[in-house]
Amino acid sequence: MRKFLLNIVILFLSLASFADGVTFTGKAPSVVGVGQRMQVQYTLNEKPSSIQLGNTPGFKYVGGPSQSSSSSVSIVNGSMTSTNTYTYTYTLEAVSEGSYTLEGATAVVKGTKYTSNSISVTVQKEAVQQQQQRQSSYYDPFEEFFGSGSRSSSQQQQQPQNQPKTSVASDDVLIRTVASKSNLAKGEAAIVTIKLYTAIDLVSIEDFTPPKFNNFYVEELETDTNLKWSRETLNGKTYNTAILKKYLVFPRVTGRVEIDQANIKCMARIISGRHPFWGYTYDNAPASSTAPAVTLNVSALPSEPIGFSGAVGRFSISLSKPNDTISVNEAVTCKITISGSGNFSNIEAPKISCPKEFEQYEPVVTSKLSASESGMSGSKTWEFTLVPRYGGTFNLGEVSLVYYDLSSKSYKTVSTEPIIINVRKGSGDTNASSIYNLQTGVEVINPEDVRYIHKGNLQLVSAYSPLMFSGLYWCLIIGLLLLFIVLVVVMRKNIKKRQDVELMKRQKANKISRKRLKAARKFMQANDNVSFYKEIITALWGYAGDKLSIPTSQLTKDNVKQAFAGHNVDEELSQHFIDLIDKCEFAHFVSSASNEMQAIYEETTNIIEQLEENMR
Repeated sequence: MRKFLLNIVILFLSLASFADGVTFTGKAPSVVGVGQRMQVQYTLNEKPSSIQLGNTPGFKYVGGPSQSSSSSVSIVNGSMTSTNTYTYTYTLEAVSEGSYTLEGATAVVKGTKYTSNSISVTVQKEAVQQQQQRQSSYYDPFEEFFGSGSRSSSQQQQQPQNQPKTSVASDDVLIRTVASKSNLAKGEAAIVTIKLYTAIDLVSIEDFTPPKFNNFYVEELETDTNLKWSRETLNGKTYNTAILKKYLVFPRVTGRVEIDQANIKCMARIISGRHPFWGYTYDNAPASSTAPAVTLNVSALPSEPIGFSGAVGRFSISLSKPNDTISVNEAVTCKITISGSGNFSNIEAPKISCPKEFEQYEPVVTSKLSASESGMSGSKTWEFTLVPRYGGTFNLGEVSLVYYDLSSKSYKTVSTEPIIINVRKGSGDTNASSIYNLQTGVEVINPEDVRYIHKGNLQLVSAYSPLMFSGLYWCLIIGLLLLFIVLVVVMRKNIKKRQDVELMKRQKANKISRKRLKAARKFMQANDNVSFYKEIITALWGYAGDKLSIPTSQLTKDNVKQAFAGHNVDEELSQHFIDLIDKCEFAHFVSSASNEMQAIYEETTNIIEQLEENMR
């Protein structure tokens, strides 16, 4: 019992001890594909106060760092040692092919700055399926009492499906596109479902790209915001499945019509190790899948009759007209409503043939449609406004719709009743026709439309006068000539001015420096001190070179002070400018707080403004 208590005391005392030296290492996959994401892990044996990712050419930053920590205890010949491990994981995405070197990350531990090793990564064209094989071993400090011994995760039994794993297999996450029909007619509805299959625990869905329906009319169906999971077996493997999207599609062309690929990127939870007291430790790993394209066989419809616009389904048509008798210049509204189920997107607007005695306006369209797994159903209404200008009885005919009925596999025609409008005659319509029949094509001519020809001497006077004899003409000519002379003079001055390169640089020095200060302000807001100081230094040197006409090869602090003296700049202000450059160059290599960057930004702005005032 005494020996047991002694071991316990030694164990907890050792957990508070640290290694004498700081180790800082980084690792990442050696090969990835373009567009593929990878994880870069940096491991320290002591906890840093700050850590910063180095330059990563060829890669785009996606996220991180995610943090994890672990500790281990070992007893060798009665000597007990403990080790703490702190891991920081960044997620990067490969942008272009090539061989790249990721610069070492920097970390600050107890006030001292450390840099990790650099990492070489090759980016190839095709994606690489990464098999993350991790093993974790641990020592049981109670082996002496319970006889448990030491073991490793490689000795564990194979984990069951849908439990955290140590790696992500290529078939652990799948996405599939499923169509309710593989053979259908042009314009016939089909349901396309995008399903997710997973055999591991998913943390999140990072990106989902649905397929493109280039040759379909598409309506997205409503699905649950929260995924509902069920069990399903695919290729002999059991998965948790959920529906991501559902679409109602109507093919617009015939033949073998393809639905493009769909893509998904996820983050899965995997086992990264095992702690002697708290069990497994977990980490996130990327997982992606591509749904193969799906091909549908679309057959053509029988020979199309006249008036068929592509409507497929079952429809009815109705006419609504509030008044049969109206007065001249009084508007009448005719509503044509098509109801039923099918591809409403192929139904064209009905046409009402109105005589010239009517003024017709563009119809107002109202849709009450709903998409479901049974198809598209509802109604669509066109509201026509007609205004008669003369009296009489007008028969505008009937409105018809030709559609293809899938159940009977034949074309059908539905029509409204004839549109007959009685217009009461006005005082000026005594000779207007009493009936207008659209089929006969008879038009009404009102007596007021005819005017008698005037006879005799009209005493016409020529109103033509040559333009060149008018005063306005010569005023315009002289004005254009003077404007041309002014433009020539101004352009010659500008050309001469632009030829003086040094003068242009001096005039634009303040403008260019302000642009650089604006960029530096963005880096300051992003707390990127390296880029901030680099931009501030560039702004100061660039301003001095442009304003003082000093070539880049001769741009030194002594030359700048001498040039400032030649422009009668105050010596104290000139020295302040040089001191500010020294301060920025020193701060460029040392991390600084945001308030210090703000002070340097304001100091740089003020000193450039003072120099502008002194050198005018």
